Amino acid sequence: MHDLIAFERAAYGRTPDRVTRMIAVLRRAAAGRLADGAGGPGAQPGRETTAGMEAMASRLAAALAAVLADPEVEPSAREIEDLILFSGTIRQLFDIAGFGGTDFLLRLLGDIAWDAPSGQIAKRFLLLSLDSIYDWRPAMLANAPPRLGWGVLAALVATRPIATRRGVAMKGRLLEAAASMPPAIFPLDIDHLVLVSLAWMQCSYSASPHKHAIKAPLNAALRAMAAGWELEDVAPAGRRPRRDRPLLLFAAEVINGTHVQYRYFGRYLRQLRERFDLVLLTEAREADPAARALFDRVLTFERGEDAKHLHRIHRMIADTAPDIIFYPSVGMRHWGPLFANLRLAPIQMTALGHSASTFCDTIDYYLLEEGYVSDPALFGETVITLPDESLVFERPPHYRPCDPAIRAAPHPLRIAFPSNLLKLNPDFLAVIARIVAAAPRPLELHFLPNAAGLELDAGRRAIGRTLPGATVHGMLSYADYLAVLSACDLVLGPFPFGGLHSVVDSLRQGLPVVAMEGAEPHGRTDAMLLRRLGLPGWLVAANEEDYVAAALRLIADDALRIDLSEQALALDIDRLMFGDAATPLRSEVRDAVWWIHRHHEAARADGRKLWSEADRSAFDGAPSA
Repeated sequence: MHDLIAFERAAYGRTPDRVTRMIAVLRRAAAGRLADGAGGPGAQPGRETTAGMEAMASRLAAALAAVLADPEVEPSAREIEDLILFSGTIRQLFDIAGFGGTDFLLRLLGDIAWDAPSGQIAKRFLLLSLDSIYDWRPAMLANAPPRLGWGVLAALVATRPIATRRGVAMKGRLLEAAASMPPAIFPLDIDHLVLVSLAWMQCSYSASPHKHAIKAPLNAALRAMAAGWELEDVAPAGRRPRRDRPLLLFAAEVINGTHVQYRYFGRYLRQLRERFDLVLLTEAREADPAARALFDRVLTFERGEDAKHLHRIHRMIADTAPDIIFYPSVGMRHWGPLFANLRLAPIQMTALGHSASTFCDTIDYYLLEEGYVSDPALFGETVITLPDESLVFERPPHYRPCDPAIRAAPHPLRIAFPSNLLKLNPDFLAVIARIVAAAPRPLELHFLPNAAGLELDAGRRAIGRTLPGATVHGMLSYADYLAVLSACDLVLGPFPFGGLHSVVDSLRQGLPVVAMEGAEPHGRTDAMLLRRLGLPGWLVAANEEDYVAAALRLIADDALRIDLSEQALALDIDRLMFGDAATPLRSEVRDAVWWIHRHHEAARADGRKLWSEADRSAFDGAPSA
C-alpha cells in the first residue's frame, strides 16, 4: 500500500525498500492521488483542503528529506531516472512545506568529488533547482553522463511554477545552453516521453530569445525514441497522388467540445470539409459528440502505460494513408511531438494550437493569421498566412452567456488574470507589483490559473511572494470562471506568452484588456485581437513602461474604463467572432490548404519562407508533375 504512512514508516525505519516506496508515493502525489492511509470516512485523495494539503506536504517532505539526506542511500541508475520524473513534485513539496526548496538538502549532503559513487553524484543533480540560491552553471549538466544531464535539464525546463526571477533567468540560460549539450539520450518509456514533451512545449513560455534552441536536440531525441519503438516514416516515395477530394488527417492532441482547441479550429474544420475528406485522430476521451460532428470519420486510441497505443496510432495513420496530416497543436500531449518528428504523409502542417514553431524538419507548413507573424525567421516551417479578419471561432455547445456587470465606481477595483501558471511568471508578477504600488486606489487581484492540487498550492505561494493578499482561484467550471471574471473590472494580460482566449472571454464580459506585444506568435495573439476589434492602440504595449502606464491609466479613470467596457460590449463578440453549424462559412482556410495541396512541390522549390493570401493568388506556378 503506497500511501503516506507506509512511506513514513519505511523512511524513518530505514527499510531497504525506502527508495522504492519513495518513488511510488511521489508518483501518487504527482497524480493528485496521495492519501495518508489513515482510512478516515469519506476521505477522497486529491480533494484535501489547503490546510490539509500543506500538512500532508510537510509530512511527505520531511520523510523525503530523511531518505535523500541519508548518506547510506545511493539510488540505482534506474531509480535516479524515475526520481528525475518527479523532481518537480519534490521541489513543490519542499516549497509548500516551508523548506524554501531543495537547497537545504544540498547543504546537508555537502560537496562531493566527481569520482564519488555515481548514485551520490546523481542524488545531488536531482536536487538542483531553477530557484536555487547557489550559482550553479548549466555546464554542470553538459559534463554529466548524457542520460542524467538531459533528464535533469528536461525536468528543470518543465518546472511549473517558477518561483523567483532568478529561476526565470536560470531557465533562459539552460535553454540557451541546450544546443551545446552532448546528444540527448532518454530512457525508452512513456514516462520519459512525457517529460521530453513537457520540456519541448514549455520552453515556449520563456522570454529568452534563444528559447527554442532546445528543440533541435529534443527533436533528435524524439526521433531516436521513435526508432527505439520501431516507429518509422511511412509516407510513400515518388509521385504524390492528386485527388479531387484529398484525405486530410486531423491529428488533434486536444479537441473536445469544452476545450479552446475546439473553439479555435471548429470553423477551420467546417471550411476544410467542403474540399477534403476529414478524419480525426485523437485520444478516445477527446472524441465527444461535438468533436465527432466535425469529421467524416473518427479514429481513437486509449493511452496506456506502455508503447502499445503509440503503435496503434502509427498503424492507424499508415492504414489511412492521408494526403495531408494537420496537427492543430504540437506539444500539448506526449504523442504529439513524437509523431510530428516522423514523415507520415506527403504534406504535414501545424497551426496555432500551441503557438510556437515546432522546428521539426518533417513539418512543412505553419498556418496562422497574419497578425501573429512578426518575422518568418522565427519559424522552422514555411508560413502560410490568413487575413486576420477571417478568424471566427466555433461556439462551444456548453456555452451559456453570463450577464456582464460593469461597476461604475468599484472599491476596491478588481483586476483579473485569467492565465495558467506557466504564463504567470515572476517577471510578469514583478511588473504587476509595480502597478499595485503605484495605483491611486485599492486593488483586489484575482488569478485564475485553472490549477489544482500541489500545483495550485505551489502557485499560490509563488504569486503570494510578490503579491501578498492576491486571491488565487482553484480549478473552476467554465460557468464559474465566467462569473468570477465578470465580477472583475479589467484584465491585465500576461507576457511574454499571451492569452488569446481569455481576451475573448474578457471582452465578451465587457472587461478592458491591457496586452503586451512580442515577436513570437504567442506574444502577438492578444494584440492582434485588440487591433482587429478596433480598440485603442494604447492598450497594446511595446515595453514594460508602456504596459504599466496603460494599466494605471485604466485604474485611475473610471469614466475611461467604463467607456472601453461599453465599446467591448457594443462589439457583440458572440455575434461577431463566433459561429455554429447554421452560420455561413468563410473560405480562407479551405482555399489556403487547397493551394498547399495543389502547389506543394512548387512552393517548396520556390524557397520563400512566407506565403500571404496575395502571394498565393499571384503565384502562377502549376501543380508539380
